[in-house]
Amino acid sequence: MFKKIASLAIAATMMVGTAAITASAAEVEADTVGAEDSAVVSADSSSEVGADSASETVSAGSVVKFDAKKSGWNLETNKKFYCHIWKADGSGSWPEWQTKAEQCTFDKDTGVATYDLSKTGNTISPSDGRIYCIIFSSNTGMQTCNVIMSGACIGDTLYCTGEQSENPEDSEKKDFVAKWENTADCGQERKITSTGNIVGSAFPEGESDVTLLATYLMAYYDDPAKTDLTQNLLDTLKVSPVDVMGVVKQRVTDDDKKVKAIEDILSKCTDPTTGKQTDTKQLSEVKAGGTTSNLSGGSSSTGGSTGSGSGSGSSSVKSGVETTILYVFGGLMLAAAGVAFLARKKREE
Repeated sequence: MFKKIASLAIAATMMVGTAAITASAAEVEADTVGAEDSAVVSADSSSEVGADSASETVSAGSVVKFDAKKSGWNLETNKKFYCHIWKADGSGSWPEWQTKAEQCTFDKDTGVATYDLSKTGNTISPSDGRIYCIIFSSNTGMQTCNVIMSGACIGDTLYCTGEQSENPEDSEKKDFVAKWENTADCGQERKITSTGNIVGSAFPEGESDVTLLATYLMAYYDDPAKTDLTQNLLDTLKVSPVDVMGVVKQRVTDDDKKVKAIEDILSKCTDPTTGKQTDTKQLSEVKAGGTTSNLSGGSSSTGGSTGSGSGSGSSSVKSGVETTILYVFGGLMLAAAGVAFLARKKREE
């Protein structure tokens, strides 16, 4: 019954407020119609200029660079350079490895290879976060490590530091560690190699040490030589097995066998965040994307949202509706008063 009365009260309030605003707006319209007509052309043209100048879309001339000379690469043998870019999450369509679309322009005098980002066929904006990966390579097969790239890297120059690290996919290969000259939060992508070593320090957005280990286990869950390294990786990364399991359940939605295998692997490990054996009950009950922080005292996260009985529940609904009526009525009255004030001020001028 109260809800019906409240609905009628809100409707009546809106009708009264609308009438007041309409009457006040009519006064303004009569006084300002001439001024609007004379200003419309200049306003339109100025807004178009402002919109264009504020656009963040990358133009055809937007580039990223690689300093081969600073990197110590032999410029007599390394004569052609390529830039391979892709979305860190694997989405979208990007040029194939060392195809024409990836070829850079190379200035042998400066030793700098320049790549036009428009050749990727994708729009990369300055406001984009750390959502891309990039590799510069040459005709001799030399290449940088996987490097994280954001929109802030547009115009920046990548170079090799002189260090080498294990290739994440093939431990027989070495990558040349590279970094940006001016973008500190983007660098070598943090990865667990196929031999269980950790390389790099930069994450694409949405990734962390927890997702890093989850990804490793999802790739090697059926390879005992790799999964035997799980405890050492947990200790090194200092992450909870339960948190890792929450990521696995979030990302593996169609392979119960894989989920069960990873759960079994983690159940045999010690949790470095507690120093205790992994709680198998929490491990099996953790929801997709869940963490240890929301497994204990779960009721407190929702406590008070429904009330402990029908009396307190209906009371909270009632007070909420009354407050809404007051806010709606007050807002409409303030709007009407504002329009009326502007109308009077315009007439005085």
